[in-house]
Amino acid sequence: MADEKLIFINVAWMVSYQGPVGDKAEGKFGFLKTNETAHESWNFEALNGKLYGYVPRSAEVKLKRLGAKTGETSISGVTVAWISRNPRTRKTTIIGWYKNATIYRSADHFRLKRAPKMRVGYQIEAPAESAHLLPVDARQFPIPTKKVPGNLGQSPVWYGRDAEFNNAVLMYIKTGAIEDNAPSQSPRQTDPELRRKIEQAAVNHAIAYFESEAGGSRRVESVERDGVGWDLEAHSNVEETLKIEVKGLSGDQLIVELTPNEYGKMCSAEHRANYIIYILSEALSDNPRSHVFRHNSLLSKADDLIWVNDMGQKLKFTKLLAARLSVSNI
Repeated sequence: MADEKLIFINVAWMVSYQGPVGDKAEGKFGFLKTNETAHESWNFEALNGKLYGYVPRSAEVKLKRLGAKTGETSISGVTVAWISRNPRTRKTTIIGWYKNATIYRSADHFRLKRAPKMRVGYQIEAPAESAHLLPVDARQFPIPTKKVPGNLGQSPVWYGRDAEFNNAVLMYIKTGAIEDNAPSQSPRQTDPELRRKIEQAAVNHAIAYFESEAGGSRRVESVERDGVGWDLEAHSNVEETLKIEVKGLSGDQLIVELTPNEYGKMCSAEHRANYIIYILSEALSDNPRSHVFRHNSLLSKADDLIWVNDMGQKLKFTKLLAARLSVSNI
């Protein structure tokens, strides 16, 4: 792998990168402070079998560092590792890649119309069939950001820390493995046996998801009986443990209830960054649907905490008041 050409491009955080509709770009890039749409929003939307990658700020790519000769205006056969800072965990990870990409010296080598009155200049081109965008929960490969020489800096273009690190990245891209290095009525199901089956189906579905490659190939442990304020813990060698509260529904109306303990843990500063709400609708049908909500620290303000899913839907909180009644002698 020593001869393989590798480059890292740091972009805003998104879910699908197939346009800004329903997929808002998040990050601390200066451009996003004055513009609603990030130019990298279309980095994984194929056009005629090809992908076009935008480099933030149209930053210069030093082709010589990738093996180009003096005077050459492009270089092919490059692996582009796209990286981004997760707004929930505040950690930078690999989010996907292009294989066999061609990188051009000019940032405006391609200018494509992406929206009304909006053309985006590109300098990276790759066959769509050789690219891969990781699902949100599978984005775990860590990028070193500590302020020491060799680590990722302020530039959106990075060439990797050293040969050992770059080889580990190339092996990860090749194998996919990281080396150890208010509703008017309650949604609660009244039939206890049916409720148990729905809840178990939802838990099984969540476990299968987080143990899968799309869910990050995590080791999942049930803590349902421990009263900790969540149902599952999903462990990873490279990311902090996820605390997953699972809710199952027989229908498709997304209304669930939390106990005071669950709600308190969900909102606490200690747990919320890693607290996941996993809702499985139509749990006992042939086509159940999962809805995974995560805390968004960028959208949250003070006590107005925001949980969103990959489709950009936000959870609405309705606090319910309850009372315990008992009989006493007069």
